[in-house]
Amino acid sequence: MQRRNFLTLFGLSSFTSSLSIFFPRPVSNVEPKKLEQKITNKNHIAQIQNLSINSVDVRSFGPLISGITNLEYIIKANTETIQTAINIVGQNGGGSIYIPQGIYQISPLDLNTQEPCSLLINYDNITLIGDGISKTILQSRGDYALINGRVVRGHGILIKGTQDPYNPRKNVTIKNLELNGSVKGFTGQRNWPADPNNGDGWDVTHKGIALDFNTNLDNINLDSIYVHDFRGELIYGGGGGIGKVTISKTQLKSSNASLLSLDADLTVTECEFSETATAWVENAPISPNKSYQFYKCIFKDSIYQGLVIGQGNFPDNHNKTITNCSFSNSPDGVCVFNGVSNLIIKNNIFTDCKNSFITSGNNQKIEFSFNEINGITVGVTAANLAGNLQNILIKNNVLTCSDVDKRACVYYWGDLQNIVIEDNIFENCRTPEQSSDINNERPLFRNNQYLNVERRDFQGKSNFWQEPPYILEPKYEEILVANNTNNRSIQVNMSIDKYVDGQEVIIMVDSSRGNIKFPKKSSTIQCQKDRYLKRKDDKIRLKFQKADSKWYEIAYSSHISSTENNV
Repeated sequence: MQRRNFLTLFGLSSFTSSLSIFFPRPVSNVEPKKLEQKITNKNHIAQIQNLSINSVDVRSFGPLISGITNLEYIIKANTETIQTAINIVGQNGGGSIYIPQGIYQISPLDLNTQEPCSLLINYDNITLIGDGISKTILQSRGDYALINGRVVRGHGILIKGTQDPYNPRKNVTIKNLELNGSVKGFTGQRNWPADPNNGDGWDVTHKGIALDFNTNLDNINLDSIYVHDFRGELIYGGGGGIGKVTISKTQLKSSNASLLSLDADLTVTECEFSETATAWVENAPISPNKSYQFYKCIFKDSIYQGLVIGQGNFPDNHNKTITNCSFSNSPDGVCVFNGVSNLIIKNNIFTDCKNSFITSGNNQKIEFSFNEINGITVGVTAANLAGNLQNILIKNNVLTCSDVDKRACVYYWGDLQNIVIEDNIFENCRTPEQSSDINNERPLFRNNQYLNVERRDFQGKSNFWQEPPYILEPKYEEILVANNTNNRSIQVNMSIDKYVDGQEVIIMVDSSRGNIKFPKKSSTIQCQKDRYLKRKDDKIRLKFQKADSKWYEIAYSSHISSTENNV
């Protein structure tokens, strides 16, 4: 009720005496029988139902008892009080329901329903608002029951959708409170269903906030909340009927499942994700009219996967961005799995993520740029590119590792087309490596810097020991070559398999016993004259011309002739 209307109806003198009806004091030390009588006071409820409600105190609807007591009647009373407030406010067109500072145990009243939950929001225009994280705490059920041999705990809050895609459940906000699953959510066991012997694992019945299953919702706002310690997903949406979801200044921590999992038109800003046995995010924006944006978020401590984006197909005019975020301590940072397009991953920091950016399946139009990548306790890779990929840009990233087990700065294989890797700095790591067969074409490498890097045989260098033929197959824009045969001079040819037009390569010497000859003319090489490399300062730069599948000399320098062009 608006305060102005309230004062007009009752007058200032009656306002004070009415406070006991609408905002009673918290109940404490109440016997079960008296508490039950208070909950079922029909006159009290009837008075509230006749009001025009815009903003209410949840204590107007029954007793609310703070503290961890584990007494069934107190948990039941808290649950029914909050649920009654939601229902009555919803029936009156919606409004804001204030839950004051305190720790309130709640629990599903019936675990035998299809999707048991402590609180159900089944109305539009509902706002649950508390006094803030660590102040207003809803303590949902953590103990499990066995129902038909299946572990069941019940979700914290279920926002019920509609069956009508043109009239979805809409305008629901949860703000300034904490939702606790009352059990250690992260144990490292991601097997599901949960183990009936001990309740451990991925418990799909124990989600924090569930946005229903295969129904329709829109304009869901989660603002300044802390959801933690559920064995299932902390925020979950099932099916493709979810529209706009906004999550801001929210903490998601401790689960054996993914912390955030849904298909939605999603905006996530200034949030923190930590402690998952599955993934920080499983985002599957399948519908072509949906976007997603992660901005200034913190992701840390995952033991399986990172921020997973999959099964999307988006027009160019939709926002699909992951920017100004930090990722740490995970096998992967951003994982792009099958069907992703028009995605920008930019200005992020990755620390101790073995694969900062990893792909598989069919993906296209992705930019990974201006990211800072650090390996402090593990070896790290900037980009691990696999699958059927088109139009991928890896640009202006800086990767720096300490002296740990080194990984390639870039891995690539699969069916690739228009993959450009340029203007990056790779330091104290291995050079780019082709990890399996290539179909279509190789990535285009250009203008990258490689500082204090390790070059492995058949990747960053070619060390010839055997009999001819001697074929160089550059995996990126540099290669070391050495003649360690018994021949004083050997002539090489260049691989022309699947290189893109304009690819340049610098060929340098790695402690060679003899000369390496690049002929004036062969089936794969065209030089101005016969060129020879032997010492470490010797270099030749070649450029691939796809029209005739040949490498052409563009610069050369050698101890043999100091008057030649510098490379």
